Order: sequence, then structure tokens, then C-alpha cells
Amino acid sequence: MLGNSCNMNCRYCLQHPLVNRQLTEKINPVIYDFLKECADELPKGQKLHIQFYGGEPLLYFANIKTVVEKTNEYCWFSVITNGKAVTEDMVTFFNANKMPVTISWDGRNVLETRGYDVFAGKEKRKLLLCIEQLGLSAVLSSKAYPLQILEDFQSISDDYYKIHGYHVGINIDEIFNTGDLPQELLAVDYARVEQEMLELGKFYLEKRLSGSKTELKDYTNLAYVDRMFGMLKRFYAEEDGRLHKNYCFCGNGYDVMNLDLEGNLYPCHNTSSRVCTIEDDYFTYLNKVMASDNTKLNLKECNACPAAAFCRGGCKLVGTKARQEGYCRLKQAVFLPVLSVFEEYGRLMAGEVNGG
Repeated sequence: MLGNSCNMNCRYCLQHPLVNRQLTEKINPVIYDFLKECADELPKGQKLHIQFYGGEPLLYFANIKTVVEKTNEYCWFSVITNGKAVTEDMVTFFNANKMPVTISWDGRNVLETRGYDVFAGKEKRKLLLCIEQLGLSAVLSSKAYPLQILEDFQSISDDYYKIHGYHVGINIDEIFNTGDLPQELLAVDYARVEQEMLELGKFYLEKRLSGSKTELKDYTNLAYVDRMFGMLKRFYAEEDGRLHKNYCFCGNGYDVMNLDLEGNLYPCHNTSSRVCTIEDDYFTYLNKVMASDNTKLNLKECNACPAAAFCRGGCKLVGTKARQEGYCRLKQAVFLPVLSVFEEYGRLMAGEVNGG
């Protein structure tokens, strides 16, 4: 966690109601000992993953370089950025350190959600496409629906493929309210989402069952549903189809340590309320993290919802009111149509096996 400052003012930023103090920009050298100890606990040959977060992390690029230089023997790195501050020197640094870089971008209507289109300028677009491990991440909202996002991602990926011979990584998160998001953005047309997701599910199944090679033009549509299929497989085939953990699936505060440059620890990288420091007893820290995690309160209700295979209980920062007002409804609109397609396929296969 590098700091809270940002060079944009995204309308759906979930940090706005959660951040109430500035983080230090001065590096406390003791954090390097802590990171080394964490890395030493990993299996032999495995490096510790450091994800750089802001605010906007590239505003703290000097500190990123320092941390990388100090820890690159036992760590690997990635960053999520709005891309606005990216320079040629940064791209050279990212590539030299084999650093995955994810750009937050919502596609054609990004000006209505983020106020700035990082891919609109010819030179900036060209520069971003030079990043050797590039990803795109969007937020599904009333201004950005799945098919539009994926079509716009595909356009970027097509250009990227011409340069590198492989595609960009993609991710779509669903909008959620941590306090004061504009109702306009939260007013998602659930029926439209359901219809688009049903189309994507059917398209995915048709393409995968045909056994044909994936065409470049279909990459983003298939990659998006591929991820969902993987979630479904893990939940039902590799696990027992039930939620059992009393803590958040993302692991924030548990196997994901949210560390600032001073040595403070947080339950999530999107907050500024620390729970402990790296000098504190681990069990004291863990008890404080668990006390702020509402996942266990929703376990019964979540296990009754078929979307649990995908959202795994959701975000611990989302309160009961926000869940009731649309958080869960949107998750269901995204995931249940895809689930229905796979269930129908399963019934057909069972019928064939049984002579039906």
C-alpha cells in the first residue's frame, strides 16, 4: 500500500468512503526484514508476490523502484493502475522486471465512469501496448455492460496480439457500494445483464463443444466465461459445493497481508484503518482482522444462493444494506445465467448416458 493519492476521481471508487487518513510515503527499512521472513516461509523456489496498490500507485513510482530493487531476489511484482501516469521509462522498468500491469478501463463509456480515457490518445495507447504483460480490468455498472466491455477489450487485445503474439489478460468486476456511490451507476438493468450473460454462456458452450480452435476475434468472450467455468469446477468438483470458511474468500488480512510503507497492517488495501503493525503479535493481529470480517454473518444466506459458487460470499466490506439493495442481485444476474447453461448441458449429457 503505497499511498492514498490519485490523479483521477472515478465515480465508483470504493475507497472514497473508506479512506480517512493519508498513508506515509516514507519507507521504513524494517519492512524488508518482514517481507524476507514471509518469503522464507514459502516452498523452496517460490517467490513472494507483492501487488502495488494506491490510490494511484504510479504516483509513487520512485518507491516502487526502491522496493523492487531491494526485494527482487525473493519477490515478484505486479501493479493495478489507471494508466494515466505511465511513461516510457515506466514501461521499460515493467518489462525489465517481468511485471504484470493491469489497466483499469471500462471501454466506450469510460468517460462517464472514470472521467478519462487512457486509450483515447494515439501515443498513450501505443505506449501501453508496449507493456509485455498487460491486463485490462473493468467495472460492470449501468454505464458498462458485459458485451460492450468485452467487445472493447477485444479491440485492444487485437492490436496487442499483432505486437506480441498473445492476448491481454482480462477481468470484469461488478460494481458495489461501500458507502456513497452515485445511484445512477448502481441502477443496473439486471434483465439486460442476464440476457447478455445467457448469450455468452451459450456461445461459450457451443464453441468449446465444437472442438474447433479458438478464433482471435472470440478471445475475450471465451476467456471471460472460461474463468467462470473454472470457478464452478473448483466449487463442485474439487470441493463439496458448500461455503465453510468464516472469513472472506479474497484472503485479505489472512493469506494476503496489506502492508503500508511504514509497517502497518490493514484488513484490506482499500481502507486506511490499520489493525496492527508488523511488530505486533500475529494472533492479536488475526483476531482484529476476524472481528472486522462480516463473512460469517452471511454464511447461511450465501449457502442458499446458487451464485455462491462464483462470488464465494462476496466482499467483506459490503454491508447488509448494500447487499439487499443490489449487490447480491447483480452477482446473481451475472452468474446464474451461465450456471443455467452448464446445468442444461449436464442434464443433456446425463440423458445421453442413460439412453434418454
